[in-house]
Amino acid sequence: MDESQSNILDFYAISDDASGDALREIFREFWPAYQKWIERSDTNDAGMCAGQIRAHMPELVGVFDRLVALFGGGEDIARFLSLYSPPRVVRACSQLVVDDDDGPVLIRSYDFHPDLFDGVVLSSSWCGTPTLAVMDCLWGALDGINAHGCAVALAFGGRNAVGPGFAAPLIVRYLLETCRDVRDARGALAGLPVYMPYTFVVADLSGEFLTAYLGPDREPVFVSRRASTNHQGSVEWEAYCEQTQSEGRLEALEALVDSADAMGAARDAFVRAPLWRRDYSRGAGTLYVAEYRVASRELVLRWPGREERFGLDGFEPRRFSVDLDSV
Repeated sequence: MDESQSNILDFYAISDDASGDALREIFREFWPAYQKWIERSDTNDAGMCAGQIRAHMPELVGVFDRLVALFGGGEDIARFLSLYSPPRVVRACSQLVVDDDDGPVLIRSYDFHPDLFDGVVLSSSWCGTPTLAVMDCLWGALDGINAHGCAVALAFGGRNAVGPGFAAPLIVRYLLETCRDVRDARGALAGLPVYMPYTFVVADLSGEFLTAYLGPDREPVFVSRRASTNHQGSVEWEAYCEQTQSEGRLEALEALVDSADAMGAARDAFVRAPLWRRDYSRGAGTLYVAEYRVASRELVLRWPGREERFGLDGFEPRRFSVDLDSV
């Protein structure tokens, strides 16, 4: 989360072990910027925020307490890691579930400002289930997969609403740590408060998939749709959806669903306009495309002309950089 202006992304692929050394190093780099961000929050009671974790995500309490201690303790760190009603963040994403010869694949693009991106791929086994995820906010996840073959991704829901609840990356983390399949994820999402409208896509080993529309002011809506962008059924925030081309991107995704080679067509389409976007100055350029191959529990990060592969088995920590202006 470097505050300097740059379209070069530095990626860290790390594995968390008992020492926590790799995560502690990431914390030291990103915490100054995150501390400024969390200080803008209207929620100042760290005890209340931690209490929300205990009430709604009891399975994560041990991990939460460990990370608070690992990162040095204190109210700011506890309040930040709770990700309960933090300052508002608006992103743009395109998401699609397709079937390959080996089974379901969840493909998504993530559009955001390059300077506000962690760039961390984390392999961990915090609650007994190995997970592989693109990390956000030092323990949350933008997207990921677990050893059960359950893949999850988030997208902003395209409505200007805010309320008490958790940031979407912590909800993705919770699903990865606790859910074996789409059915488990649906049950969990039905009871979790989210602080902004967000759309979650889940796919599992059986071939089941689910798109969930959540918001702080509405009951959850679950639909069996393979494609989603940044509006939940209908456009309600016209200026945002027009800026991010949400309707046009959804049309492009839906055209892929019935193609003869949906997987091949999708891999090509996600690295071309309108799904691949270059509006980096307004925080709406594509930072990566992620392919989660459910059967093999693999993640492929892609850019035009380049890809990086990761697996739950044989994960190899490494660092690499991507120049978004040259791909």
